[in-house]
Amino acid sequence: MKERLGNLITNAYRRLPCPEFTRFRNLRLFEWMNAQAPGKVVLNLGSGSGAFDHYLAPEIKTIKLDIKPCPGVEVIADAHFLPFAKTSIDIVYSIAVLEHVQKPWIVADEVHRVLRPGGYVVVELPFLNVIHDEHDYFRFTDKGIRSLFDERRFEPILEQVGSGGGSFLSVFLWSYWQQFIPTRPLKAVWRAAARFLFSPCKYLDLLIDASPELRLTANSFSFIGRKR
Repeated sequence: MKERLGNLITNAYRRLPCPEFTRFRNLRLFEWMNAQAPGKVVLNLGSGSGAFDHYLAPEIKTIKLDIKPCPGVEVIADAHFLPFAKTSIDIVYSIAVLEHVQKPWIVADEVHRVLRPGGYVVVELPFLNVIHDEHDYFRFTDKGIRSLFDERRFEPILEQVGSGGGSFLSVFLWSYWQQFIPTRPLKAVWRAAARFLFSPCKYLDLLIDASPELRLTANSFSFIGRKR
């Protein structure tokens, strides 16, 4: 009975028009994609169910790859062993994925292998974030991303804070206080309430948008690099 009640509350919560905890502070990565990716061979690495697809222009056609079946996924494969020929891809696009792979440096090697000379890697990765998946292994500073896609192999085109500390703060506050809630139905109610309580934290980043210290508490970093 408790499990059924929990499922009912959880499903009801999912249908609520709740605000998002986080948002992309800087959309330049997606603006670049919308300007450069149409007509190109684009690999959506770790596409999942397409949580970020709405940021992309409709004319961008991607090869959707994930390690498990999801709606819309066309290729099921492990990112450590990409099933594509050398220099066959124009753009490898990947949002919030490499923290979920066990050896991201090997995935970076695979990205380099499949990209044609002059092709691009386009990634957004978390720095400050709660553990949010069973397979959640890494966090990346901006310099950490550069160590994966180093200058010997990739010319940096864009480096930026993707979302700021306000986005992390909202998720952290919800996740921390949830630990004090004992039952699944109450946790579902708390999650819905917390979205309204804490999601405004993300807008605090607008007040410090020009601060050079914004990166110190970044929720995520974006990177675009061109293969040399």
